[in-house]
Amino acid sequence: MAIGLDEIVTASFRTTAVADDLQSNVKDKLGLGTFLAPARLAIARSLAIPEPPPLVAGEVGRPLRGAQLFGTGADLAAWVSLLVEHSGRAPESVKELQALVAAHWARGLTVIAQGLENAKDDPAEFWITLSRDALPDGPAPGEPGGVEAPPMPVGAIEIPVGPIAEDVGSGERVVWRPNASGGSPHAAFMGGIGSGKTRTAIGMLRAIRAVTPVPLIAFDFKGDMVDADNALDRVFDAQVISPPHQPVPLDFMALADRTPTSIALAAQRLRDSLTTLKGSGFGAQQKDALAEAAERALRTCTPCRLTDLRDALRAVYADRGRKDDGAITTLNDLCRLPLFSPDLDPRSFFARSWIIRLSQDLPDLVRVSVVTLVTDALDRYLNSLPDAPTDDAGNRALRVICVIDEAHRILGSKLPGLSGLIRLSRSKGGAVVLISQSPEDFSGEDDEFLSEMGLVTAFATNASPQAVRRILGRGANLATLQKGQAWIKLRGEQAARRIAAWK
Repeated sequence: MAIGLDEIVTASFRTTAVADDLQSNVKDKLGLGTFLAPARLAIARSLAIPEPPPLVAGEVGRPLRGAQLFGTGADLAAWVSLLVEHSGRAPESVKELQALVAAHWARGLTVIAQGLENAKDDPAEFWITLSRDALPDGPAPGEPGGVEAPPMPVGAIEIPVGPIAEDVGSGERVVWRPNASGGSPHAAFMGGIGSGKTRTAIGMLRAIRAVTPVPLIAFDFKGDMVDADNALDRVFDAQVISPPHQPVPLDFMALADRTPTSIALAAQRLRDSLTTLKGSGFGAQQKDALAEAAERALRTCTPCRLTDLRDALRAVYADRGRKDDGAITTLNDLCRLPLFSPDLDPRSFFARSWIIRLSQDLPDLVRVSVVTLVTDALDRYLNSLPDAPTDDAGNRALRVICVIDEAHRILGSKLPGLSGLIRLSRSKGGAVVLISQSPEDFSGEDDEFLSEMGLVTAFATNASPQAVRRILGRGANLATLQKGQAWIKLRGEQAARRIAAWK
């Protein structure tokens, strides 16, 4: 016989004595007034975990009536529905329901206590992490059941170039308007070690985040984006991941549709991305084989992984009677480490902020490959969207900021995704920020690449005069800059100007 809500209201629920102790600590550390709040929070957190909780045994803790724990009426019915849905069947007795609640209660408290420990007992950091980790992925927006993400707020964004932001000659305040009509949201910061380029760039990113909740995709080669001084992970509520120890949870080969034309275009784009990797040296026959392999993999594998592409390339080589060569070796090398896991579709992934740590001990092939495949996926995703909205003044909403620190490691490779983002993403709400060491780092890119930048900022460095002139024009001399000074070029201005960015 089915149990009724009236029986649940008067029943007693409790978890273990050990979990009760955790509950007291959680209540005190989070400043919750009663034991009801952490109990409900714990059960809800456990319900966000797909696997069933292990049943508990041992000394029991303090009891709470069903009416206290779950409320009455619609509230009680909602809690019971969630418990039944998670379990996959309705409990046959009050005793079975009590055991199920005790199991969720205990597991949830364990997860919450661990979360508090990870957050070093900082309530704000705990709530941010909890809300991020407990949210279900759900269907992708645009798919059945999916929900479109709300557009970013539109309005004028005006960011000073550094804390001082003063023209050395005129004393005028110097600002950058990344989303203004006729401008460009892309920026490049250059300078030698200790020149202040990273400090200035990150300060401006923090200022942008202060006025719009735009997500961030950042590639951090040195680890200083998340140190105590910069703390971009906290500013952007970003999750920090370090492949291959923590694979990038992105289905980077996801397709907007599976028509033959879309598959062929995606395969060619994937081929172009992989054949630009440093040291690949793919020849014409290798490129053709890789394109065919990509088509085979994309047609037959959903989601499609790098291992699927490698296996398809081996099959193409076998069909053509070719021996393994550099193309196979490159894919073998990439597949040795778990760089990606297709947990999130592009829309879900790029709606959140991520800082991707690419440490010095990783091979160049791995680091460049991660940047290549993520920027390629971002470029394809943004180009699948309608133009970002604008306000009456023409200011365009920002959808995502892509930041590459130590960009000299990938500049000159002519990565299709990065080039596409810089040339075409402005109308879609994309912004790219490159932080590098010298104007010479851009020598491998064409002039159109640099002309798309809305702001170029160069601090002191010993770059060649030719490279400086190419980017900033005549009259700019980086070698004579004083501490905290930089030459900048704003889109739409005829000449570069020297500014005091910081002291």
